[in-house]
Formats: sequence, C-alpha cells, structure tokens
Amino acid sequence: MAKRKIEIYTDVYTEKDFDYMLNSSKENIICAQIYCSYFGYCTALDHLFLKIKLDWSDGQAVLLRVAADEIDSLERFRGQSEPVFLFILNRRVINVFRGVDYVTFGEVAKKEIEYFKQIKEGCHIERQTYAIDEATPDEIEWLNARKTEKEELVANALALKASRQEARKKHRAELMVPHLRHLNFVLYWPHTKHAHPELYERWDPHNIIMVGREEIQLTREMAEDVLYAGDAPINEASMYELLSAPALAICFRILDTERNFVELIRKILYEEIPPLDESKPISDQPPQKTAFDLYKSYSLTKEEILETRREERDKRKAQARESRARRLSEMQRMARQAIEYTIEARRMEREAKKIEILKAGNLKALEDFERSTLDIEVDIVIPEALSDEELEASSEEENDEEYFPPAGLLIPGFYAPPNEIAKVNGLAVLFPKIVLESVTPQPEFLPPHVLVLLDMTKRYKAVEILAKHKSAVIHMGIFQLNDPLFSNNLHVAYSIKQFESLQLNTNLDNMKLAVMLSVQIDLPLLGLMDLSPCYVSRDATAGEADCAAIFPVDYGDDYPEFEDFDLP
Repeated sequence: MAKRKIEIYTDVYTEKDFDYMLNSSKENIICAQIYCSYFGYCTALDHLFLKIKLDWSDGQAVLLRVAADEIDSLERFRGQSEPVFLFILNRRVINVFRGVDYVTFGEVAKKEIEYFKQIKEGCHIERQTYAIDEATPDEIEWLNARKTEKEELVANALALKASRQEARKKHRAELMVPHLRHLNFVLYWPHTKHAHPELYERWDPHNIIMVGREEIQLTREMAEDVLYAGDAPINEASMYELLSAPALAICFRILDTERNFVELIRKILYEEIPPLDESKPISDQPPQKTAFDLYKSYSLTKEEILETRREERDKRKAQARESRARRLSEMQRMARQAIEYTIEARRMEREAKKIEILKAGNLKALEDFERSTLDIEVDIVIPEALSDEELEASSEEENDEEYFPPAGLLIPGFYAPPNEIAKVNGLAVLFPKIVLESVTPQPEFLPPHVLVLLDMTKRYKAVEILAKHKSAVIHMGIFQLNDPLFSNNLHVAYSIKQFESLQLNTNLDNMKLAVMLSVQIDLPLLGLMDLSPCYVSRDATAGEADCAAIFPVDYGDDYPEFEDFDLP
C-alpha cells in the first residue's frame, strides 16, 4: 500500500482565508511563503519545512503558501519571482527571509522557533514587530535597491535604444547625401525674417536660386530634428525664441553642382564681409561684419526685457495719440468744409428761386421774397475731442508667471547646416516634397518588430509564407549562430538564392534563417509559428535588441536581400 503524502502546507488564495488563518493561529508561529501566481511557489525548501513542522516546532508551526495576487495587505510582493517567507506571531511580522538558501533559512527558522518557545514559557523578549501590510526596514531597503536596479535597467535600455536610433538616423542621412548635393537650406529665427530679403543679393553671383519657402511653427522636437548634427546653439534662449512664432525656412538650389554647396553657403553667411563701395559715403556703407555676426544677439535680463516692452508700449501710445490728434484735426476740417458746402448750397437754392419769381413777373412775390431773411440751420457738429477707449484698449498688463530665459545666451539670427548629414536631415524635415523629387528617404523609425530564427531545412516554406506578406519583412538573411545571445554570429548570405549559389559543404545545424519581422499585423508571424521556429523574440522591445545584434543599420545596402520573393 502506497504511503500517504503528508500535507505540511495550507494554501491561501483570498483575503478572507488569510485573515481567518491569522486569527485562528494566534497561539502558533506562522511561516508563510508569499508568492505571485504568475511565477508559482517554491518547492526547493520542502524537505526543510517538513523538519520545521514536525521536528523543530513539535507541530506548533503553521506553514502557509499565500498567493499575493488577491490579498491587498501583501500587495507589495506582487510581480516578483523571488520567494519571500514571513514569520508571523499574533498577527505581527517578526522576521522576513528572501531567497532559497537552505542553510541560512534553516538557521533563521531555528532561531525564530526558539524565540517562540521562550515566549510560550513566559519569557519576555523585546523585539520590533510589524503589521502585515507594513514593510520592514530590510524590505524597504530591498525595495529601494530593486527600484534603483529597475531604473538603471530602463535607463540602460533607453540609452541603447537611443544609440541604435542615432545610428539609424545617421545612416538614413548618409544614403540621401549623394542625391541632394544640389540642395541646401537656411532657417531664419522668427525675429530676423527680414534678414532673408536683406541678404538675397548675395546668392546671385554664385548661381544660387531659391526653390522653396516655408513659414513653419516648429515644436521642440521638430526644432531639435532640424538642428541635428549641426552647430546651432541649442540653449534655452535660442530655442525659446525659435519656438515663439513661425520660423522662415528657405530652400536653395545651386546650378553649379561641382561646387560644395554646404561650404559655399557657410562661407557666404558665416565668413564673408561685404566689401566697401568707394563711390558711397561712409554712412551708406554696409556694416563690416559677417552676416551671422550682424543678425546674432544675446538674451536680455528680465528687467531689460520689461524695460524694452515699456518703452515700446509708451512709443505705441505716443504714436496712437499723434494719430488720434491728426484724425481729430482732419475730422474738424471736414466738418467745417461740410458746413460751408451746406450754406453755399442753400444760397444757390435761394438765388434759383428768386430767378424763377422774376421769370414769372410777380413783383409782389419778389418784394416779399427779398424782405425775408436768409435763415440757414446746419445740423453738422464739429468734434472737439475723441474718446480714450481705443487708447485704453491698447494697454497691456504684465504677467508675473511669464517665463524669461537666462540672460547672456547666444541667439543666432539664422542657421545654415555645417555638414552634409545635417543638411539632408534638415531638408527632409522642412522640405519633404522637394526631397522626394530626388530621393525617397528610408523611414527614420522602424515599426515594432521581432526576430524569428528558423532551421535551414524550413527555408523554402518560410519564403513561401513570407512572399504573401513582403511588406512585413524588414530584413532577412542566413547566419551561422554559435552564441544564444547573438554576440558571436557569422553572416553567410543575404538570401536563399545567394546561399545556394555559394555551394557550401558545411553542416546546416548551426545555420539559421533570420527574419526581422514587423508585428504591426500578426498574420506573417502566425504563419512562421506553424513552422516551429527555434527562436522568437518575446516581445517587440526584446525584438529590437535581438535584431540590432543580428542586423546592422547598413544591412542589405549592397545586395537585394528580398530577391527570393521575386522567384517564379
């Protein structure tokens, strides 16, 4: 007859059951294993718990397996895989142990059982205890360390992602450079838009023509993208001024494509000083500065900005008063003129009536008409003043919460890219339609994707499945993988066709067909899952890291990696 298995644990899943066990075991010492259902409970110490239950505590220890998922007082233990053991006496936590160290846990358990026995015998032992829902100092320290570790992992992951994105962004620009050598741009800050017409005559001698003009309200993200890989000062004052109003972007084209367009525009705007014209007086000579130095400025202090605004406001008010005075004078003149015209019209009307009487020969009526006085009433009023409503409406109130950038920071008047990478990237942001006339840029950001590895024996079936979803395949190739972390891999071929042409006599066991697959739609991945792949990234975040280890940013630039899809 088989021996009956001894049940040493009591499983607890709900708050009600947990509360019942705590209340019914006040006279016992409780050792509760706290776990998360997703990871399951630990069985590594079952033999030790049998000793605790039957030998060390003489059956006075209550052993619980508690799932923290539905118990609010144990919420802090959710979402972690490391086993946690609570020693509880009279509904108070007296000790906490983490991990599965057999020897150390045995020592801790023996010590707690000894304390329990001494208390049962009437000894008074001063110990710090904690409520069930209260974290002990050791827990707090562990939680803080775990939080710091998570933050470091997230920061490292974000740094790696940013590094990969930076490499992709640079490579994308490098591919566009040969197609956009004839184009360039200049970005004018909102407060110096007037610099464009003032500098326009500098382009003609160099056969440079304007082919695009855009006024764009930039966001912070767009501005940083336009200024990528450039030398424009990206400080608080510069960015604040750039984003305060629509900026002016001008796209230029050079007719002489043999010249370096980037160096030419930089020389014109940042280095050349206009020559003196001997036929003009000194007062009419252009400033002996480069265009960049002429239009650059430095951020003012808050007091200087407010003082400038007050001066401008007072100036506008003075101009408004002068304008109102001129308007009032003109209104008075026109009113007097209207009165004169009205009186003159009445006189002419009287003379016309007198002539009619003379023509009729009525002498008596003529005598009566001449005895009557000329009584002309005019209802036109000459204004003496205008209301102050317009002047009061133009006054402005100061906002105490307004942001003022730090003083003394450089604010350029314009920006011209210093290199080809910065140039083509800025053109793609500011003038995408003009860029499309010469080249179609690669997408800067890839869709969510995963890495799928299949045995080479399944390569033809994989191609057959993927041929129906070609748009979901970002990259593919054949690799010899010797490391599960993909740190030591050897690229063999870009396509199955190329692999077959190589006629390699090597073992196919380590050869894998690697597919960088978009997961925006799930049909391609589901199709490959039917082939039982040997590896699939667990999610898109892991897929990005996996694919970066296999496929560099310039992968497939020199070979048609999708030629297998074009086979009959």
